Amino acid sequence: MRRHISPQVLQDSYCRLVERAQIDLAFIVLTASAAGICAFGFEMNSPAVIVGAMVISPLLYPVIAVGVSVFWGDWTTFKNSVTTFAIGLGLALVVSIVINAMIPSEALSEIADRLSTVPTFYFIVAFLSGLAGTFAFFWPGIVEALAGIAISVALVPPVVMLGIGLAEFNVPLMRGSAVIVALNVVGMMIGAFAASAGLSWYARD
Repeated sequence: MRRHISPQVLQDSYCRLVERAQIDLAFIVLTASAAGICAFGFEMNSPAVIVGAMVISPLLYPVIAVGVSVFWGDWTTFKNSVTTFAIGLGLALVVSIVINAMIPSEALSEIADRLSTVPTFYFIVAFLSGLAGTFAFFWPGIVEALAGIAISVALVPPVVMLGIGLAEFNVPLMRGSAVIVALNVVGMMIGAFAASAGLSWYARD
């Protein structure tokens, strides 16, 4: 049986998304903590620690909010979400740079190896993650799937790698990390836009 989702449910979920995509103390603390955990995860060469950082990072929300707000034509939320993401990105970079300055990374070659995947794959995964993340946020009862989606898109690790590259002035690492960050962000935004279009069509009266 088809499960109906109404325009009002979409509106209520959108309001919650807008709230989650705002700058507040929780966003700052979680973003800084996620970046710090991820940076130490690279130092420890511990995938489990890096995954933990991805789970707690709130950077997913402003990225999704940008894609959704474009579809809805809500340019105020668009600007606010871009600002939130930019501040979160800057904070994560500062934290990773500071940690690397205190404890210089001894695993740059291993970190660089993580960038060897075909760039197109990052975009495809990010697109699907933005699609699934938006659907999970708006569809009743499955918002808990966002944790897994945050892991799949892996937004925090390349940001931290970019910070390490900046701290070490490692140009190849900076360039590779920046490309991955851009592909992840753009892919997620497009996925969020596509999911918004599909959900709006599905919910129409």
